[in-house]
Amino acid sequence: MNNILIYEMANKDTYLYDNKTGLILNIDSSFLMVLNEMRKNGFLENKIYNNHNLEYYKFFLEKYDNLYKSANLHNKKKCTIKDIEKHIETHGMKQLIFDMTEQCNLRCKYCIYSDYYPYHRSYRNKALTFEIAKKAIDLYMYYFTKVYKYNPKRRPVFTFYGGEPLLEFKIVKNIVEYVLDKYKYYNPMFNMTTNGTLLSDEVLQYINNIKDFYISISLDGPKKEHDRNRVFSNGKGSFDLIYTNLIKIREVYPTIWGNLNLLACYDFNTDISKTEEFFENESLPPLIRVSMVEPLFSTYYQCFTVQDKNKFLQTYSYKQKQYIENIKSDKKSSRYSDLMFGTFFFFLYNRFKFYSNNVFFDTFTGTCIPGDKLYVDTQGRLHICEKINFNFSIGDVYNGLNLKRISEIIERYNEEVLSKCKNCPISRICGTCYATFASNGYFEIPKGFCESKIKSTEQALKDLTEVLIHNPSYFKSKYSRNKNDNLHYKDLYCY
Repeated sequence: MNNILIYEMANKDTYLYDNKTGLILNIDSSFLMVLNEMRKNGFLENKIYNNHNLEYYKFFLEKYDNLYKSANLHNKKKCTIKDIEKHIETHGMKQLIFDMTEQCNLRCKYCIYSDYYPYHRSYRNKALTFEIAKKAIDLYMYYFTKVYKYNPKRRPVFTFYGGEPLLEFKIVKNIVEYVLDKYKYYNPMFNMTTNGTLLSDEVLQYINNIKDFYISISLDGPKKEHDRNRVFSNGKGSFDLIYTNLIKIREVYPTIWGNLNLLACYDFNTDISKTEEFFENESLPPLIRVSMVEPLFSTYYQCFTVQDKNKFLQTYSYKQKQYIENIKSDKKSSRYSDLMFGTFFFFLYNRFKFYSNNVFFDTFTGTCIPGDKLYVDTQGRLHICEKINFNFSIGDVYNGLNLKRISEIIERYNEEVLSKCKNCPISRICGTCYATFASNGYFEIPKGFCESKIKSTEQALKDLTEVLIHNPSYFKSKYSRNKNDNLHYKDLYCY
């Protein structure tokens, strides 16, 4: 059967992940025959009922039947300009991101704008002007006010990105004041992603007086770990300055401290144990993301030896198994481990929330509709997001969104990527998007990517199943707002 993944646990129990419905089922050979008949005919013939004792499967089959029918309610159709426009005006515009500058005062070795990433721009002396920023804001809010009619609890979000956005602090202030003066009614929020080296008292005093201004700071771990990659142009590490700024904020600006969070990256030379210990023991703002330095369409990992890779993977595997054993037995895990190992588990556990009957795509993989958020570069061009390279512009601040171009990108993505995903057993939990496969003006699946992704996802499903068998309430107790939710016993076999 297509779109299913069958895997065997250590105790020889067999499980099936069904990509169409998202169900994980404890199965045997007879149940597989029944399931195949349902998928083939859309119903169960009497002879199938007569040949098997279905009492045991009744709960599973009813649940499966409902989800399967729901997943097939809509057939993919060729999206029209009207479809895209309607989606953007009812569900889009979640965020406007400003590319404040194409310069940075650091030269982080793994930066997406370094020579290691040929499809992305490099450092240039270009910055966002206030005139372009105003046009971007007004265009964003034109669409946002339409969305607001359908989602009156939605708030406009303005994010400062770069390069290093604080190199253009004056323009940041101008943008904030323009938004608050013209669009205060909508209760706007502000975010900034910064390397943390330019958080002067002038900057902090200003931000301290702005409601709902959140700051994300890149910090890879303890001094030796952080300074290995995050350096100034002269090669000097940035840890000491960032750490000093964090201490100052904690002691002098408690409001800002409450709105701070940290982002960390890792590669094959990362010391996982020391980094985990650092984030666990230091008095720091919350760590909210731990991500691997991007390996696709990059030569970055050519810097590492085979020994470096093998040593890291050995440690990674050991720490991952340790993490799984901890959560199986309900032992406390570190925040670093939760983000490094647990984020994908949480995504898998909540996979039904990410399922969608999306008429825009041949196969649903989690890909957004361009216009869900906007990224404006220093020249006023509009892009899908901050992650994708500049070869896929979707308009500009002078002429607005190019809906025809958006339609072409969707169709190109369908053709160059999703057409190869129709029979994939994990497409709906793959988590890939435009940025994953964006090449030099077209989309490309790197050689070996799919095989590797399926293999790692199969292992993740095994680990998730293992956790849910031994500690079925783990995810609900850790993440659910309703701590009193209880799992039905049948959920042990039908996740």
